[in-house]
Order: sequence, then structure tokens, then C-alpha cells
Amino acid sequence: MKPPVTSDLPLGAPAYYEVWGGLESANRALWVALWFALTVALLSLILVRTLIRRPPVVIRVANSGQAEVARDAGRQPPVSEAEIKNFLSLFERFFTGLNAYTFDADLRLAFTMMSPSFQAKADDMLKREGTVEAVKANQSRITVVLTELKVLRDTAEIIECKVLGNRQIGSYKPDGTMGEVVFEHDVILRKVPRSEQSPYGVLVEDFHESVFKK
Repeated sequence: MKPPVTSDLPLGAPAYYEVWGGLESANRALWVALWFALTVALLSLILVRTLIRRPPVVIRVANSGQAEVARDAGRQPPVSEAEIKNFLSLFERFFTGLNAYTFDADLRLAFTMMSPSFQAKADDMLKREGTVEAVKANQSRITVVLTELKVLRDTAEIIECKVLGNRQIGSYKPDGTMGEVVFEHDVILRKVPRSEQSPYGVLVEDFHESVFKK
């Protein structure tokens, strides 16, 4: 009598469908792990961005040694009088203390300190008075000396200032003309949010010059 037909597979070896099922199960597990890792990474990124944007915790310590957490720490600090005077000193030098070799760079800096509306006015004023052409033609070297800077009015939107001083006018030419201009400037500053472009928190909104000696 013939023995029964048996499988060609060795004893204990998995069948093909068992191998296929195992691979499918491992594949699904890998996809689940991948999606889980991506979800965790995305949530971590959102959490990091949220923490970065949170205002810092500011703790003020009084003279007595008492510490307290400052409220509204994310609020921008007000523009101080020292900042205003420093801003005006720089603006006066860049806008009125022109030099035949540096006037182009100086005026570019001065225009970054102006509001968009005053930039157009200042450009028209320079062209109307022929300031740049005169500096180039005379090889001018102007030194600004400020004698007084005053804050006349400080409101929620603007700061009115007065600047007194004189300009010592020289020339790089051996036979260039010399002179002095005593001036008074009425300057209105517009308060703006502090930023990389406007670190002082103000921009020149208007500028008017009165000349007493020329």
C-alpha cells in the first residue's frame, strides 16, 4: 500500500501565505510608527514656535530687594528722552552735515529715519534747493554742532522737538569758500513700533529749518 502524499516543505517551515502575512503586518507596523513619529515631530515644532513667541518673564527688583514679575512684559518700552536726543543727533548729522565723499551713504541713512510721507517731501526739498549738486560742485565738508535739543511735546502718536545749532561749512578745495550757518529746526517725530528697521521707535514726520546767520 502507497504512503500518503506529503508536502515538500520541511517540517516546521512556514507556508508562503504565512510569510506574506508577516511581511504585511510588519509593513503596517512601520507605517504606524512613521506617522506617529511625524505627528510627535509636528507637535514639538508647534510647541517650540509657541514658546519662542511668548514674551520673556521680566522680574523687577526694587531697591529694598523685593522682586516682582512685571506685567505686560511683551509691551514695547516707551521712547525715552535720551533716545530721542540720540536719534535727533544722528539724523541732523546724516541729513544736514553733508560731505562730498560720504553724502550718498549719509543721505541713505537719513532717509531710513524718515516716515514714507516725509521721504517724498525731503527728496523734493533736496532737489529744489540743489543741495547735493552744491555739495559736489563745492567739494563741501560740513560739520554740524548741536547746542540744544528740546522735547516740546510728547503725545501718544507724535513728539515735537526743537534743535538749535550751527553748521561749519568748509571745502576740500584749497580755494573753497568757508562759512557758518546758525539754525533752528522744528522736528516732528512719528511714533512707530520698534523693529529692526526702526529700533528707536520713531521716524521723522516733518522738518522745518529757520536760519539766523548765513
